[in-house]
Amino acid sequence: MRRLTIALFLLAPLAARAQANGPTVAAPQLSASATAEVQLKPDRATLSFTVESRGATAAKAGAETSRKQRAVIDTLRALGVAADQMTTASIQINPEIAYTEKPPRVTGYVARNTLRVEVREIEKTGLLIDAALASEATGIGSLVFSASRADEARRQALELAVAKAKGEAESMAKAAGGALGGLIELSAQPSYQQPIAVDMAMRSSQFGAAAAPMPIEAGLLRVSATVSGRWGFLK
Repeated sequence: MRRLTIALFLLAPLAARAQANGPTVAAPQLSASATAEVQLKPDRATLSFTVESRGATAAKAGAETSRKQRAVIDTLRALGVAADQMTTASIQINPEIAYTEKPPRVTGYVARNTLRVEVREIEKTGLLIDAALASEATGIGSLVFSASRADEARRQALELAVAKAKGEAESMAKAAGGALGGLIELSAQPSYQQPIAVDMAMRSSQFGAAAAPMPIEAGLLRVSATVSGRWGFLK
């Protein structure tokens, strides 16, 4: 009992001092968020070519589609596209059914093979499109532009966003009659790269090769970054 009494006696002055000083007030802080964007010119493109064939049997349709796709691949290889730049994206073989007949019956089969191509020399995009269509490709599925320097642009956007957020916090501190203190916390949201996707209309190979490469304008890629920060406020 004596030990407890002594402990309470020693703590009493501390409790009285805390009550006299009042509750602890947190130091004032300022928060700011900002988004910055960096534009860069694409230097890569991704294309997809589709080959389609029909046949009385699934095997015949598939074999004819394979022959046509091989012709497209050989054409692209001759224009400098390496094997590691081409990937088979999908293969489909489906029956064609005459539903107007009673009972419905299979009239044949259609086979489709889609080839995805990474273009590392973006100025060749139009040439590759026309060459593939003049070969055996029956259409283009997609065209998307990208940039090999996207990571560098993302880091640059982050730096700009941090500077912008700090500048806004400094403006708030000045307007409040004080100054910006040290950094307390800084976080970044996932960066966003806006790809450039082009809707390509189907062009049949029956029209033959174009007199000049198809004109392709890639435009500019936009990479954005958003950051949020907290700073101390100095009165």
